[in-house]
Amino acid sequence: MLTLYHNAASTCSQKVRWVFAEKGMEFESKEIDLLAGDQHQDWYTAINPKHVVPSLVDGDAVILESSLIIRYLDDIEPGLVPVTPLQRYRMNKWIHRIDQEIHPAAPTVTFALGPRRLINSQPDEVREAGINKIVDPDARVKRRSVLDHGIEAPEFNGALITFVKMLDDLEAALEDGDWVAGSDPSLADGTVLPYVLRLSHLGMDPLIEERPGVAAWFARMQARPSFKESVARWMPQEIVALMRANGVEEWPGIAALLAGGLAADREMA
Repeated sequence: MLTLYHNAASTCSQKVRWVFAEKGMEFESKEIDLLAGDQHQDWYTAINPKHVVPSLVDGDAVILESSLIIRYLDDIEPGLVPVTPLQRYRMNKWIHRIDQEIHPAAPTVTFALGPRRLINSQPDEVREAGINKIVDPDARVKRRSVLDHGIEAPEFNGALITFVKMLDDLEAALEDGDWVAGSDPSLADGTVLPYVLRLSHLGMDPLIEERPGVAAWFARMQARPSFKESVARWMPQEIVALMRANGVEEWPGIAALLAGGLAADREMA
């Protein structure tokens, strides 16, 4: 039996669970409470020295990094990698982009909105202890900045524009068909889904709705049984409601930031 160490809200965990669900594969679930700091416990860092989720254990083997985990799962049970070289290239390009651009921007967008007030309501020493356990020093600086300043943090606007550009390119990619990389769902769809979902959970549905191709794809993904199995059954609805309420409240400021940031981008182009 494969054992998956994961978290309900983690984008990387969601994409791995999506692949499990699409393939009808089972796993032993070991949930990691990120807000409680389970990822920093010695027993877990012995499995994943980077203090992150997910981690997959197959017998004596430990498989880390979500993009490698989903490839591993497709090697066990093929079906989510396109047949043609061009479609495989498109799939790999999206996976690479998510890893290199979108995932690094996601914590900035998330923590400026979703759990910010909850974390900031903790005693100062508890909040600081949690920040100081983040392994990457640059990530520690960004986390403290967005918790202190929210959407006014200097890092926030650039991270949000990174997401918007992803949505623009996703809209263009979907002009050729229903799925991100080809004629059928692939690992690319499962990789992109959690980040579009994160925007929705943070109350930024207008960004999705104003792109009809993305909106239709997002609806198709949510209609698949794999969505219920990989996301809906795991995500606590009170957490989703909290994240969305915070995002909706901040939406006017976010829209103003986007208008200014995108205008500046066009002037530089």
